[in-house]
Amino acid sequence: MLKKVLVWTGIAFAGLFAGAGLQSMLEGHAPLFKNEVAAEENFAGLTKSEWYYRGSVIASDPSIVKTKDGYVMFYTDLDTGKGRTVIAKASSSDGQNWKTSGSFDGVNGVVMAGRSGQWDENVESAAVVRQDDRWLLYFSGYRDEGNPTRGFPAALWLATSNDGGAFDRLSGDPIMTPTKGWYDNDAIYSPTVLLDDGIFHMVYVGHSYTDFSAIGAGGVYLLSATSTDGVNWTKGEKPIAGPGQFDDWRKDGIAEPYLVKREAGEYLLFYTGLNGEEREIGVATGSSPEGPWKFGSGPIVKPGPSGAPDEHQVLAPAALVEDGRLRLWYLAANKREALSIGQADGSLNEALSSSGH
Repeated sequence: MLKKVLVWTGIAFAGLFAGAGLQSMLEGHAPLFKNEVAAEENFAGLTKSEWYYRGSVIASDPSIVKTKDGYVMFYTDLDTGKGRTVIAKASSSDGQNWKTSGSFDGVNGVVMAGRSGQWDENVESAAVVRQDDRWLLYFSGYRDEGNPTRGFPAALWLATSNDGGAFDRLSGDPIMTPTKGWYDNDAIYSPTVLLDDGIFHMVYVGHSYTDFSAIGAGGVYLLSATSTDGVNWTKGEKPIAGPGQFDDWRKDGIAEPYLVKREAGEYLLFYTGLNGEEREIGVATGSSPEGPWKFGSGPIVKPGPSGAPDEHQVLAPAALVEDGRLRLWYLAANKREALSIGQADGSLNEALSSSGH
């Protein structure tokens, strides 16, 4: 079970440094590249862009912020010299053509890197929120050596910025840590944070494998938390979703959530469905950012045809709703383990209807 659910859940990057995965990403590498394979023109009302973004080595786990100048994307990249994940930033006027500024250890656009000898030697899975002129960057961190594998345990950190470029950790300690024997006993990953009417709402992924004595069964769980200041969080008592809840393309659980407010009283929760090594993207609807959530029956984004950048898996969505139109960014994985960020857009209502809402 552990090996099966760790395929691109934010933990398995260590495997990229061996074998063909890393080599395929570095050969002929350009940050922005075109899909040369004919993509599925329309699925669930969404059309995939032919352009993909892959950062300096990889690009994964996007978080999107809309600004007056366009879009800002925070994502996970790789520092191949240290063998660690880092968080980078790119900007775009159209949400498709991305540009970075500056570099750190050969990785372009880095805004947060790990600290040797600390619990957050590796950093990834960014979630970014703007509160007036203040930028809040939430991210997961873990050591080079882990138990039962690299990536465990993982906790949640917070860094802040006044300009969206230079971020400083709020503290040397995490703001949220795993709870022994609980749904997040081994790791906290993939936070998504929404500031709504003065309250911070978080949905995140909890991993529980080595000790689930307080809950009865381990696995991957979708969890929630709330905060009045974005720093001190209260975890929700019950999971939003967990393994065994579905018997379809999500039978191993749900991961990589992304919370969006459509309008007053209408919220959307985009997510990855886990089924063995298969990954597809779905959406749930709710009347509040804390749910309850109604999950559709089908996905809204599926892997592309053979040879496409997303031929193997689509996961870790980020989304915006603009004038009734859904804009979706996601992690695309091909069969050579090259990771890039794809983009799809189309009618939100059609996407909801096609997925069973």
